[in-house]
Amino acid sequence: MSVPVRWINMLINRPLMQLCVLFIFGILSGSLYHLPAKYMLVLPACFFIAGVLCYIVRLEYTRWFIALFCFSFGVFNAAMASELSSTSLVNYVDKPVTITGTVVKEPDMRHKKVFYVVQVSQLNIRHQTTTINGLVRLTSYNTKKVFSYGDIIRVRGKLEVVKTPGNPGQFDYRRYLERRGIHVIMTVWQDDGIMKVGTNSGGFTGIALVAKHKLQTVLQKTLSPEQTALVNGMLFGSRGMIGSETSEEFQIASLVHVLCVSGFHVGLVLAAFIVLFQMLRLPNKWEAPLGTLVLAVYAVMTGMGPAVMRASVMGLVALWARRMGREKDWPTAMAVAAATILFIWPNALWEPGFQLSFVVTWGLLTMTPHLVKLLTPLPKAIQLLVAVPLVAEITAAPLVIYHYNMVSMVGVVANILSAPLISLVMLLSGISVLVGLLIPFVAYVINATTGVLLDFWLWLVHVLAGMPHAALFLPSPPLWVLVVFYSSLGLFVYKPDLLANKLRSRRLVGILIIILVTVSWVSLSPDKILNVHFIDVGQGDAALVETPDGKHMLIDAGGWRNEFESNSGAGNKVVLPYLKSLGVNSLDVLMLSHPHEDHAGGAGGIIKQIPVKLVITAPLENYTAGDQEMPEPEYMQLLSSLRDKGVLVQQAERGDMLQLEDGVSIKVLAPGGVKKDLNNNSLVVKLTYGDCSILLTGDIEKKQQLYLARNVNGLEADVIKIPHHGSKFFSPEFFRMVDPKLAVISVGENNFGQPASSVLKVLKDMEASIYRTDINGAVIVSTNGRDLWVRTGRGN
Repeated sequence: MSVPVRWINMLINRPLMQLCVLFIFGILSGSLYHLPAKYMLVLPACFFIAGVLCYIVRLEYTRWFIALFCFSFGVFNAAMASELSSTSLVNYVDKPVTITGTVVKEPDMRHKKVFYVVQVSQLNIRHQTTTINGLVRLTSYNTKKVFSYGDIIRVRGKLEVVKTPGNPGQFDYRRYLERRGIHVIMTVWQDDGIMKVGTNSGGFTGIALVAKHKLQTVLQKTLSPEQTALVNGMLFGSRGMIGSETSEEFQIASLVHVLCVSGFHVGLVLAAFIVLFQMLRLPNKWEAPLGTLVLAVYAVMTGMGPAVMRASVMGLVALWARRMGREKDWPTAMAVAAATILFIWPNALWEPGFQLSFVVTWGLLTMTPHLVKLLTPLPKAIQLLVAVPLVAEITAAPLVIYHYNMVSMVGVVANILSAPLISLVMLLSGISVLVGLLIPFVAYVINATTGVLLDFWLWLVHVLAGMPHAALFLPSPPLWVLVVFYSSLGLFVYKPDLLANKLRSRRLVGILIIILVTVSWVSLSPDKILNVHFIDVGQGDAALVETPDGKHMLIDAGGWRNEFESNSGAGNKVVLPYLKSLGVNSLDVLMLSHPHEDHAGGAGGIIKQIPVKLVITAPLENYTAGDQEMPEPEYMQLLSSLRDKGVLVQQAERGDMLQLEDGVSIKVLAPGGVKKDLNNNSLVVKLTYGDCSILLTGDIEKKQQLYLARNVNGLEADVIKIPHHGSKFFSPEFFRMVDPKLAVISVGENNFGQPASSVLKVLKDMEASIYRTDINGAVIVSTNGRDLWVRTGRGN
């Protein structure tokens, strides 16, 4: 029997699965084509009526109308969800308003801020109150006064719309919020900007969250803050208080799924319930109803994410199938789970968590038995211990690379070693929170052991994540690669003998080898294109040079306020993900034009995950305390730490040359010695490839620009990175000497009037094409050594 026939038979024998699959495809179609809901309602209504009439008069077309009803209802559901999420709140963006609304999700606690989702009911602007409906994502920097689910609050502030991402491959926060029905955000900095004016009971959700907070209180009293944050993530999915470094290590070790409640956690809860139910010898007829209640409470406690909902629905299907004496059937359970989630939340289809949950579950249920057979020489417990994480890594890898541009090289080992620890920690901490409500002392005793296990586990993850090449960064593959990969897995699972039989043919083997070599050659052969990526880092600078032979040079690293101190900001949140999305695993050169935070602040966060071979800085050795401006101590500590790691750190000045590879060179044009202020001490370099050149100018101001225009030869360039974000302190003479065809201004929101209108006028008079990172997003300049072409992150 052929593979397609076998799959079709599997569907025919499962009518509920057929309907669910059709409904899901309807949602997919509706999400892609954005059809109006009021028109799409007509189709499912007509198909439903036709199906009922056919059933009454016993016509054989009944099943076809039911199938069409399920598909069209999916289309309608997607269209309706899109229209329901729209809100008139967007009409009040960038205006000072006062909103009144209810907190409709559990607050998301972080170290220095709290996120709320508020269902707005009233809006006041200029002393006029309007009844309105819509969701707002509210950020409050008051962590001492935290509001609860169901609280009615009044907030003063300015509504904003999240910008579309400026960089290719960047996390689309705007789309993330829109999938949750949120189109506007608000930030409150002052304590008096937000106040409680009432409360709602909260119903079932409120009761479940109150119970959760009581359980979390036991953890807070019996574990250290770091341990509490970890267990909160493992038991309840509340991982906002987990440190950024710990989160990064868990991501590198492919253990991040442990910190956000998944099917594994739901399975443990369900298993614990069944064991307890049997120990208490309760009547069998109570098992399914009580199990439903337990899973519902736990799902609400953990935020009802896609993985939790998938596992909960599958658990409920299994419980009720046993209650009704029906055979358990996991494909039907998975289809029902997917349809249920998408009925409630159609946009979940585009969530990485939804996709990974179903793909990995399918892999575990279908591939694990095959892999276990290959491990028969090992004891059975070891077989499962090895097979489960291996299958999970294999099935998840393409989607993880597609969404997160990373594959863990230590993930299988980390999961094998962690599995016993995770189970034991969850068991002990779960018992401790339940017993601790009644007998706190027992919770202290239990969690003394839990704490030791957690510390050992953290140490283990730290060691594994710190290993050389623990993670490999890869660009997102095209969608056809995912289709081919998962289709191949399907062949392996449902027809394993097909590949074996076909591969006996030498001719086919030869063809496969030729195709593989050809594809590899096409994908790996250099195209002799040099790319310079001016990354959108907000108010700052960062430019990545990609050479034709695959060398990578980063000129400046961006930086936000206090990033030198925190190592968190533009570096790890913008530049690092950008490098990952391109598959950059190391930097051949990191050049820091000068020590200001908006140019060098991001370097610390980048070099934590991406090794650097050579660091080049402006000359600083003659700076003394009596000079006008001193580099930040954190900048000097950064350079010192790099030297301690064995990284070569060199200072450059006018006349120095760097040959990145044959045909690609960097010439340093400034500074000619040490300047008194850091901006004018910036490195000015000219990148040349063939007949094309790009001038990168740091933050030099009018004085240094004039000096270069009158004293330095070779300023002419096809492309210029405009100095100092387009500051009004500039020299038109310098711009005319460069005579660029294309000008890039790296700039973000600022209070300095940058870029200055006078700068823009001079460039327009010179007929230079102007690109701005605040408007265009990332600006990617490409050249083959003769011609230039430009792409932008926002496509404008």
